[in-house]
Amino acid sequence: MVLTVGMPNHRWPHFDTVCLNTTIPRIYCGISHVAIMRRRQFISVLGLAAAGSTTSTDTIDFASAATGTLEHLEFDSSASLLNANNGKLTTNSNVAVWAETTASNEDSDGNGDAVDYGSTDIPLVAVDGDVVGFGATLVSNNANFRSGNEEFVLNVWDAHLGGSGTVFYDEGHDQYHPLTDFSNMANYAGENGYSVQATSTLASDLSTADAAWITAPSTAFTSSEKQALSDFVANGGVLFLHDRADYSNYDETANFNDLATSLSLAFRFNDDQVTDNTNNGGAYYKPTTDRYNSAFDYFANRPGMEIDPNATHDVAVVDVNDGDTVDVRFDSGREETVRVLGIDTPEKAQYQQHEREEEWEGIESLDYLATWGANASDYATQELSGINVDLSFDDGEPGIFDTYDRLLGYIHYDKSGNGARDTFYNYDMVAQGYARLYSSSFLNHESFYDAEVTAQADSLHVWTESDPANSTEYRNRDADNLFFPKATTVKTASGALPDKQAAIYAESSATQSTTGGYDYGSDELPLVGVDETAGVAIVGGLLIDESCEQEEGFAVDTSTYENFVVLTNLIDYLSSLDGQVLIDGGHGQFTEDWALGSEDAAYYQRHLEGFDIEFEQVNNLTTDNLSRGQALIVTSPAEAFTSSELSALQGHVDDGGAVILMGASGAPDSAVTNLNDVASGLGSELRLNDDKVTDSTNNVNADSTLPTTTAFDTSYPIFSAYPSVGGTGSISIAEIHEDASGSDSDNLNDEYVVFENTGSGNLDLTSWTVEDSAGHTYAFLSGFTLTPGAQVTLHTGSGTDSSSDLYWGRGSSVWNNDSDTCSVYDDTGALVVQHSYPDSSGTGDISVQSVHADASGSDTDNLNDEYVVFESTGSGSLDLSGYTVEDETAHTYAFPSGFSLDAGATVMLHTGSGTDSSSDLYWGSGSAIWNNSGDTVFVFDDTGAQVEAYSY
Repeated sequence: MVLTVGMPNHRWPHFDTVCLNTTIPRIYCGISHVAIMRRRQFISVLGLAAAGSTTSTDTIDFASAATGTLEHLEFDSSASLLNANNGKLTTNSNVAVWAETTASNEDSDGNGDAVDYGSTDIPLVAVDGDVVGFGATLVSNNANFRSGNEEFVLNVWDAHLGGSGTVFYDEGHDQYHPLTDFSNMANYAGENGYSVQATSTLASDLSTADAAWITAPSTAFTSSEKQALSDFVANGGVLFLHDRADYSNYDETANFNDLATSLSLAFRFNDDQVTDNTNNGGAYYKPTTDRYNSAFDYFANRPGMEIDPNATHDVAVVDVNDGDTVDVRFDSGREETVRVLGIDTPEKAQYQQHEREEEWEGIESLDYLATWGANASDYATQELSGINVDLSFDDGEPGIFDTYDRLLGYIHYDKSGNGARDTFYNYDMVAQGYARLYSSSFLNHESFYDAEVTAQADSLHVWTESDPANSTEYRNRDADNLFFPKATTVKTASGALPDKQAAIYAESSATQSTTGGYDYGSDELPLVGVDETAGVAIVGGLLIDESCEQEEGFAVDTSTYENFVVLTNLIDYLSSLDGQVLIDGGHGQFTEDWALGSEDAAYYQRHLEGFDIEFEQVNNLTTDNLSRGQALIVTSPAEAFTSSELSALQGHVDDGGAVILMGASGAPDSAVTNLNDVASGLGSELRLNDDKVTDSTNNVNADSTLPTTTAFDTSYPIFSAYPSVGGTGSISIAEIHEDASGSDSDNLNDEYVVFENTGSGNLDLTSWTVEDSAGHTYAFLSGFTLTPGAQVTLHTGSGTDSSSDLYWGRGSSVWNNDSDTCSVYDDTGALVVQHSYPDSSGTGDISVQSVHADASGSDTDNLNDEYVVFESTGSGSLDLSGYTVEDETAHTYAFPSGFSLDAGATVMLHTGSGTDSSSDLYWGSGSAIWNNSGDTVFVFDDTGAQVEAYSY
């Protein structure tokens, strides 16, 4: 079987391979040595190299740093070379490249079969006639093409093949790498005169080959194959042999050396690994070098496959994977997958296991998303397939590749056919509603946000069925237990955090470790500090990090913890504004595991969506952007805030907004300093400590680095189901229509009561009941909820229940036309609200619209911020002369003589003193009346009859 790659007009077929970031450490997050070895092999590069004729002298002339030569080579996972007797190769005429003098070699597999070079120069490339041996693969698709590897390999080919020829890649000996792992090199060679073909029958194909490219063979060559290769070389054929390091014994040195012996070569391959702690490509096992033997014509600089991040590239779209991922080919022949920057389209049906509904506001159907994933893919294919486009990059991103080795780029193309590539594909996909904004640090973030808002408002494409306002509540319950990923304590600028500012502590079983922060010793360890005056809180842990979600691969279910509701209540407690919850993404947080952006907190986004609160990332902290929000969450910023940003943030706080600073143990000192500088800039003494909190007793999944806690200071009203700060749902009776048109018994559904949620939070009416004075009882539907400001009409007769209309199902009337009392009881049987009719004037009705029991700051010092709002809900003016108001302990207020409320009008009764007006009345009390923890407002008419009872 022969597969051809690299002819100038031939494209290697697309293959879907996701490769890991090659810069991560060898052992990370529990990945095995074997897995890391496989990753390391993917980042090597295999080149068909041929050397020029060798010299007979051992005099060496280094070409390093010479003008016009390759800057350096990178030998990822490389072995060294030996002489024909398996000793040190010191014959300079056989060595083309040496490692730097800072390098060393080791017997990495521990088999005791490596030759130690000690202080002797370590050869990495050896040559004998037209056979070239390389210690590493050099040119895999994941190689560092910013080094000179591909240019070097092509120079070797040119030196031995003259600039053209057919090269066969051996796939017949169970090699770890198929040719597809080197498709970029094959394409690059194809653009420069070569045809590269894969074969599983190398010996029989040598007759049509000019060279053979062989990587470490797991299966030994047979005698006939070795003879065929010997004959091939004797007749002018060229061999390029690429070994690899013996790390974890994955090399096949013995098979290569058996072949070298049969060819009577002057070199052999060492069973070792070459390392360099000084000169390397980001890891010690990726030694770099520019120690070249200039006797070989291998080192001239030439155009390679590097990608200039500052240039706009004319590339061909060779495959459209889906709406946000395409494969492109550069002029050099290099093919790369491009992840379209700043957008995310839904996954197609076959990839639904990777989809998360939580990311899509107001959408809760995977099937629906799959349909729009296919639609987005079809649109991308229609627009981009088979054309040339402009590819460019964004300076706001930390690099041009993501962690899966995909290019992150902008695509501009000619949509109209006029020759101008002036359609911005990335933006267009968001603006048309095929994609959502994917929030990273890219510089066009805010304009993409605006495009998404417009697409959502216009219900375009994927947003057609988006309805965030009707999203169900998600993880909203009283807080019993929290867990703190990357836990760290909170302190002040001068030392320990005062108890009165500590909302949450670690359990007493927790321990603190610090090398420079404040040491709490045997004292309690505060995890959340609150500064109400500054509008700032510091949270010592990443409470909303989605990497701790089971659906994201975490070991256990953490949805049973109440992290979300406590954070939301904390925001509500500190902020007096409505609007979005914002998270900062403009200070280098996106790529760091000790910081978060909105893409790292999709499950918290879904929690907020249940309350119709948007969760959005903001990269530019301007006054206009901050005005959208009630609070800003800032996780440890890699980059410091500017003075103008701090000024805008201070303005946001001055307007009533809140700032939640969220730290993490393990963040670098600079990021901790940057976070604390924000607190300082906002006038707060709160600081994140430089420490780490662990708990071997109370933790998640027996992991001491994920401490749990129930140590709450419940004087902070942040531990109940949201909303718990001045905002539980409250029911009032807005209207009673007791006299149906015509005969009551013939028109039962025109006899009704209208209830309204006058509170600021959702009100679940499950098991609540309504009664008349005769004891007729109606029970609300299980799960029926009234959102803030919503009304529902309870009809006496029968019908189909909905969010706006409920039906008692009676066959006769309930409400007496002359007089009656409507009472509402909660799920414990307690009276919540009661309304009697008629009122004294016969035309007006009074109800309690809301109670503001908890004044800002101290109740005693701010009595006029404790108040009750009354509303006239009847059809006419209501004279309140002689009416009184009482609490549960019989404190009594009498309305002024002659005071009246017009239909629909409201009046606010303040507890303290002031000048009465038509909109504000003053009790004149010197102390608080309404209990913060709960009370009942009773209203009595001028006869002493109770006409209203409102409990909270």
